[in-house]
Amino acid sequence: MSQVFAKARQQNKPVFLLLSPPPTPANLPAAIKAERNKSGLSAPAVADKLNQAFLNKELAFGTAEMGAAARRYNVTSYPSYLYFSPDGSLLYRRFGNTSNVEQYLKDVAAAQQAQQDPQNLSSLAAEFKGGNRDPELLKRYVLKCRDLHLPVEPAVLNAYAQQLPAKAFYQPTEVLFILESGPVVGSQAYQLTHLNQQLIDSLYRVLPLPQRMAINGLIIKNTMAQATAAKDRSLAEKGANFARSTWNNDYARGGRTYERNMLAFYQSIKDTTAYLRQAVPYYERYYLNLPADSVKKALVALQAFRQRQPALLQRLDSAARQRARGPRPEAVARTVQYITVSGPPASFLQELNNGAWVIYQTGTRNKNYLTHAITWSKRTVDLDPTAYNNDTLAHLLYQLGFFAEAEAREQRAVELARQEKVAASSYQQALEKMRKRTL
Repeated sequence: MSQVFAKARQQNKPVFLLLSPPPTPANLPAAIKAERNKSGLSAPAVADKLNQAFLNKELAFGTAEMGAAARRYNVTSYPSYLYFSPDGSLLYRRFGNTSNVEQYLKDVAAAQQAQQDPQNLSSLAAEFKGGNRDPELLKRYVLKCRDLHLPVEPAVLNAYAQQLPAKAFYQPTEVLFILESGPVVGSQAYQLTHLNQQLIDSLYRVLPLPQRMAINGLIIKNTMAQATAAKDRSLAEKGANFARSTWNNDYARGGRTYERNMLAFYQSIKDTTAYLRQAVPYYERYYLNLPADSVKKALVALQAFRQRQPALLQRLDSAARQRARGPRPEAVARTVQYITVSGPPASFLQELNNGAWVIYQTGTRNKNYLTHAITWSKRTVDLDPTAYNNDTLAHLLYQLGFFAEAEAREQRAVELARQEKVAASSYQQALEKMRKRTL
């Protein structure tokens, strides 16, 4: 992306960025596949507009470059369309696929209008960088970031809070505005909003639960992101402690939340030693050694979920066919959704499989850690023998040098993928590499 933005600055041209959706699952009915793959974005009128007025870039789902862009611009739904000014500031965004060409033309027009707006993000950022600390300007800057679903820079939120009179922090509206902007735990903005703890307590009593959860989630997210960017373990611990405190008297859930956030921090900063040291007790305490009745309930729910999938897919297929026969193209944006026949695994199985896979991804050759991960992976295979669970186990066995067992497991993953009617190519490629000892 750096090369694209460098070219944009050189040519003084805005940028259009497409973050593509994941490949359509192989087990989806043909009508749903056709609907997903039909997009007004490819219409000549839209393509001409974009090619004339923008530098265009598409990022494929699952690539490292797309992952970095998704984290930076807070992208959680696909496809997503991001429009930038020549200096790299976000102008406009939208997500969801539609066959309606007019929607994409409106997007282009909205982005061009935003570029001409004297109060766009680029202009506000320039004012702030130039030293303007007018409270009204800073508030517009914060609101613009929020409107664009971007994290508010801690420096901007701190500057805004510092410009307010002391009495502002005894006014619910002002305190709530800062809290909803996600102040980093321990920052000046955070501390100033907590000058009147009685007001904070009162707000949390009257706010709806979804709003409280959104505030807490944003504070945690921004704090952990800042800690990761600075590789600041102390700040990460503050964020994880705040996350733990949101569970009030549920000490078990609070403790698990703290550990999960710290594990994510160590993984993000690539502190493999700290990650491995804490991962083993975490996964074994919370996911491997579950009571038998909890395991049974989860598996019953999983089985019921999977039994409902064929009927659901049939209804979706019928609806897609009916829309395809309709006289007019659908004008409502349709967000990409994950629909598979097999469905997601029970949460504890998913956690165990993910935990085992991350151990593999660290590249460790430590037999102790790999043996623990193999134990977790075998548990998932025993309870839910899907292709992806067998694939994880095969990789771990290979890493530990059990090549014949690894090949057998990967062969089983290929067979199961075909039975499940999901893409088997990645499993087949892994199997071939195992046979050649090049994995």
